[in-house]
Amino acid sequence: MIITARYGGWFNDQPLSTGSSFSTHKIAHMFAATVLAVGTGGAIDSYWWSQHQSGSITSTTTKIPTTEVTAVRSSAEDLERVREIFSPAISDLARALDVSRQAIYNWMNGEQPKLEHLVKLRDLAQAADAVAESGIPVTGLLLKRKVIDGKNLFEIGKSGGSIRDAVQLLIKIVRRETVQKEQMTARFDGRNSFTRSIESDFPTANDAN
Repeated sequence: MIITARYGGWFNDQPLSTGSSFSTHKIAHMFAATVLAVGTGGAIDSYWWSQHQSGSITSTTTKIPTTEVTAVRSSAEDLERVREIFSPAISDLARALDVSRQAIYNWMNGEQPKLEHLVKLRDLAQAADAVAESGIPVTGLLLKRKVIDGKNLFEIGKSGGSIRDAVQLLIKIVRRETVQKEQMTARFDGRNSFTRSIESDFPTANDAN
């Protein structure tokens, strides 16, 4: 028996040995249908199956799509990204990740963080990515700004919240404020400035007589 690499001709047309209603031949057909459904992203309907069994569908080579794998940063790269975008003091960074200052220095020297700290570090690094993509200038005032429940970004991280989610909210707030400022500027742009001096409200010498 010759087995080819094409789903239409994987199996010869000769019946296999009988004696079992659930034969190898049937299993093979089920396997072929499964590969097609997974490999092409489509579904096998009853019409296709009947046409396949009758031989109406010609043999076609099955192509399984290649899955792209996105590179994941290491913990050291995540830490570098956070420092690049936020430029935090080591003490602030340690507070946000709920670790000691020494732990941060250890990570900078190549020590691998524990899993619970890896999760927080990744969340903070993704927050840094979001801020960088938004184009919002990162200042000390921005990092100290209260976002949720009277807490700034790093305080939210220390309390167990997601800094990434808080940053998304902060970006929306800053953008809305920027639009409002631009609208106010446009509204008053071109208006004559008020040049009347305070002295003009006093009577002149002739008026006093």
